[in-house]
Amino acid sequence: MTMRDGADDGGRDDGVLDLGVVGPGGDPDAVGPDAVGPEAVEPSRRARAWRRWALVAATLLVGGLLGAVVTDARHDAAELARVGLISGPVNWIPADDGTGAATVDLQIVNIGAQPVEIVGIATPGFEIAPGTEPLEPVEAPVGDWVVVEQPGLVADCEAEPPTGVDVLIRNGDGDERTVRADQNDSYGSIDMYWVDQCEFSAGYVQFLTPPTSVQVADDALTVTTPLLNYSGRPVQVTNLVPMASGFTATVPPLPIALTGHNAAQVELTWTVADCAAAMSIPGDGGRIEFTVQSGTHQRPESNPLDGPTMVELVRLAGRVCG
Repeated sequence: MTMRDGADDGGRDDGVLDLGVVGPGGDPDAVGPDAVGPEAVEPSRRARAWRRWALVAATLLVGGLLGAVVTDARHDAAELARVGLISGPVNWIPADDGTGAATVDLQIVNIGAQPVEIVGIATPGFEIAPGTEPLEPVEAPVGDWVVVEQPGLVADCEAEPPTGVDVLIRNGDGDERTVRADQNDSYGSIDMYWVDQCEFSAGYVQFLTPPTSVQVADDALTVTTPLLNYSGRPVQVTNLVPMASGFTATVPPLPIALTGHNAAQVELTWTVADCAAAMSIPGDGGRIEFTVQSGTHQRPESNPLDGPTMVELVRLAGRVCG
């Protein structure tokens, strides 16, 4: 707006305000060309804006649907590919070759979505003895317990106790991969065999039969027998007392050191000490008592004399006392 100078009329200066062109007031609620304010948008511009928003909304909707389809497809594929195994009770038969190996029967259930074939077992805490035949493949249908027989399994007592079993499986397409089979806490599993082999307890050190050597003399009998440590831990035999009524025996120097899964040859020489007792000794009247030490722990053990040794003792009594 401007201020225009007026005529000098009696000393009064009349200022006239130029307000421009004042038109009729519009309806603020109107829509269309008669509208006023920010909402006064031409119809063509509004149509273009609606089309842009509709395109964005349609793109988001289609994208969401496609994403849901892809996610479902991936989920279905993952479910079909999922393989779950649980290992259950285990039984084992120790080998008699002094290697500490055993044939282990392990129960496994397939809780996955497809049948598989179990073709191998390789789990921490164990080794496979050299020269062991490969595991026979076992079909594992979904939901069924199967027994997997693994020969030549040796506990590694320097390792930590196992918490599961690594199972090599093969699917229907021939693809192989390793799956961890968790242990069933209610039944135990491969850890039971590890504990049996590696924890120090009774019965792990035993004399084997028959003797490896028997030397017969007129007044003495020398018998060499293997003493086997079934466990994977090193032990020592700190005390050794052969006992047979009427006889006495000399023993090797003590202690006898036994590494894990190894045997020592123990030589005992028997002589007659009392003819009356020796001539009346019963067939099961002989045994060997000994003490096994592992670390700071000691455990008394006792093994009966084997049949061939008892027969030779009776013969010795006959030669000396007859």
